[in-house]
Amino acid sequence: MIQPIQPGDPVHPGDAALGPAPDGYRYFRRSIPLAHSFDPGDAALDRAFERARAMLQAWGPQVGAGMRLEFDTAHGFTPLPVPAVGLEGRLLSRVAGLVRLRAPFRVIAADFAGADHAGYAYETLPGHPERGREAFYVTRGEGLVEFTVMAFSQPALWYSRLGGPVTRIIQNRYTNKYLLAMAVGPR
Repeated sequence: MIQPIQPGDPVHPGDAALGPAPDGYRYFRRSIPLAHSFDPGDAALDRAFERARAMLQAWGPQVGAGMRLEFDTAHGFTPLPVPAVGLEGRLLSRVAGLVRLRAPFRVIAADFAGADHAGYAYETLPGHPERGREAFYVTRGEGLVEFTVMAFSQPALWYSRLGGPVTRIIQNRYTNKYLLAMAVGPR
């Protein structure tokens, strides 16, 4: 379910990382609860939050969605680096199991030290099928640990423009995979 921002809504840390959506870009925000308790002091909430933070530091939404990540390094193969501002890489996947997709990006925000939120945001680079930004954040408050994906984008390449509604279906499918990867992992 797409949740548009309403006037008076509190600013989500992911929205702050993304910045305002430019005119002509499609914005969405989707969330999934990772843990809930009627007792806000329940230790299970802390454990779920810390597991989700660790998953974000290991690119859990993307890896859980079946993507591979590539990073340029002078040393060849290295473990996945923790998302950090300025880090550039490529998301690698197959659409419908057939079409190879290489989607370059640059991390523009990374915050893993917050007491009640953690996450990162990246912007697309030339060669990515979409132009825009995407953020992945876990938040904790009021007896709830929640994972949120938010983005604004518009088609950047001829095939993503030509795909029209199909491109949006694929984007929604990956968003669902991100949410599911985080919902299954931190428990």
